[in-house]
Order: sequence, then structure tokens, then C-alpha cells
Amino acid sequence: MAKKKKVTSNKVTKHVKKAYKKNPKAVTTLFIIVLLLVVGAFVYLYLNGYLDEYLNQEEDKNPPVESLYEQDENGFYYYNLTGYDSGDYYYRAKDLAGEDLAQELHIIINDGFNKVSYGDARYILAMSDRDPKNNNESVRGMYDNDVIATYWIGTGEGRWQREHVWPNSKLGVPSVDNNTKNQASDVHNLRAITGINQTRSNRYFNEGDGSAKTIGTEAFYPGDDHKGDVARILFYMDIMYEELELTNDTTKLTNNSATNYTPAGAYSGLLNLLIKWHKEDPVDEFEVQRNNFIYNGIATNPNGKEITPQGNRNPFIDKPELVHLIWEGKEIEDLIKPEEDTVEMAYTKINIIYYVKLSKDEKWFC
Repeated sequence: MAKKKKVTSNKVTKHVKKAYKKNPKAVTTLFIIVLLLVVGAFVYLYLNGYLDEYLNQEEDKNPPVESLYEQDENGFYYYNLTGYDSGDYYYRAKDLAGEDLAQELHIIINDGFNKVSYGDARYILAMSDRDPKNNNESVRGMYDNDVIATYWIGTGEGRWQREHVWPNSKLGVPSVDNNTKNQASDVHNLRAITGINQTRSNRYFNEGDGSAKTIGTEAFYPGDDHKGDVARILFYMDIMYEELELTNDTTKLTNNSATNYTPAGAYSGLLNLLIKWHKEDPVDEFEVQRNNFIYNGIATNPNGKEITPQGNRNPFIDKPELVHLIWEGKEIEDLIKPEEDTVEMAYTKINIIYYVKLSKDEKWFC
């Protein structure tokens, strides 16, 4: 059997050139037709979604964080029916709203609460504030997403601090030290932070956009990525400590040396703005992971001694719809998802991520 002649690219090029010399118009017309067919095919495949998987390969390596909870078109979180069985963490809050719900949540999150010292909080934050977007290989800085070491550095290069989201001067207690065990050492209110801590100072939170920045001389915008986190932390503090109060009155929020570090100055806000931020910047994986670790994660100090977990949770991370029931006058029936979608909602990724049946005997591992 005779061997087939191998067609090389050089031979193809020679044939094309030869054909072009004989009939340039025909070759040019053919080339244009082929080009139009290729472009037309590409446009058709693109418009009909056949190229999506290929075009989005790079983007899919770092997909955007999806909201862990469903919201309606106005940002209201749907009422989650799970987690209210006997023995569940929120069992006693079932079917409650308004002041009754607030009072019951206060009891729930104080039950089993272990006061952690401000000194030990350093080592808890090194674990609780790990950044899942960076495979938990760094700690996420508050307000600016700074990349922070996974161990405490108090001085020198790489040093970081503990930010009081509800400012220490507005907590109604004296300035904190490492031995302090009160609302000034509550880990839910503390976040790992670097130099922007001094920029925020004790400024109250106010509206802005984009990255974190001061607003005038008295206020501070926490940044688009952090405003929801701020809101849920402040909601927790308001429910946890009876001496603290959220307000819309800016005269109670501005820096005042006469009331700083006293019960008369124990305010934070702005409440209505925090509710808005809670809807606009929903709970993400970082908050869920952090909430779980504060509840029962085990951190150790530099000597290897285990630190007893704080032992309580932030309800507004677990069940963000409770904000509407406490501060917006909503009733449970106002937040029930339309009946045709209820079954789907009850078994969403929410339950997979942080609980199907949450009891105090369960352990969390981050």
C-alpha cells in the first residue's frame, strides 16, 4: 500500500498563494464568508450561553460569596423555621417577636456565657478571625481587610490590635486592660485590626460608600464589606448588655469627655442605618465561622494553655430575620416565604453551613 503524502503547513500556504494568484476575488470572497461564519457561530454560542463555562473559568476560581440567607426584594430576611426544636440553642425564642423576643434572647445568650479576659481575647481572635477567602491562612482585618498574622503580634512589624466595634469609651465601663472581664472584653464585639483602628477611634458609624473612611470629624464609615458585620455586632451588644442602648440621636453618639467611660455615655448607632446595612450587606461565611469559634472553639495562649470558649452566639448571624422582629415591628407571618417555596427554604445551604439541630452539646470545628 502506497504511503499517503504528508501535508505540511508550507504546502497548504503554497496552494493558497497559487489559488489567490489565479483568482484573487474568489479567494478573498471565500475568506470573508468563512470569517463571517466563524464570527456568527461565536456570537450565537455566546448569546445562548454555550461558552459560559469556558469564559468563566478564571472567575470561578474565586467565586463571589453568596448570601447564606434568602431575602425578599426589600431586603427582609425570610423567617427560618429550623433550629427551634427542644434542646436547640434558640428553642425558647420560638414564635416570639418584639420585646418578648429581645428579653428571651438576652437570657439565651447569657446562659452558659463565660467571661473571657481582654488579654485572652488576643489569642481567640487569632483563631476566630481567620479569613476563609484566604483558606484561613491569615486573619482578616476589620474595616480594611488587612492581611494579619495568625498569632498575636503586639509590637514591631506586623503588629495588630483589638478593635472595639462598640467603642470602649461608649460601653459604660472604665478603659480596658488585659485583666478586664466585662462588656469591654466580649469577643463578639472585638475584631482584629491594624492601623485603621486609630482612624476609627470612637467615632460613631454613619453613611458612606466604598472603602472605610471618616465622615466629617465625628463619624466613620466602616466600608461596604464590613457595614453588615458592624450592624450585627452592635445588635448583639444591645441585647446582651442591658446598660447599652442603640439610638438615632447623634448628640448621644459624638465624643464627650464628660460621659466617656461612664453609664451616661453607653450609646451606639445609628440604629436605623444599622438596620439598612444589615439588609444590604448580608451574613457571609466569615461571620458564620467566627460565630461558631467564639461559641465553642478552643484557642491556646503562648504557653499552650487552653482558653475556655466564651460559650455564646450572636443570634443575628444565626437568624438575621430576628432584627426585623425586634427593631422594625414585624411579625413572624410578615417574614414567611410564600408557601410554594417553604420546603425548599427549610433545607437550604443555611442548615448545611451552620446547623441542622444546634444544641449546646455539639462541637464546632473551623
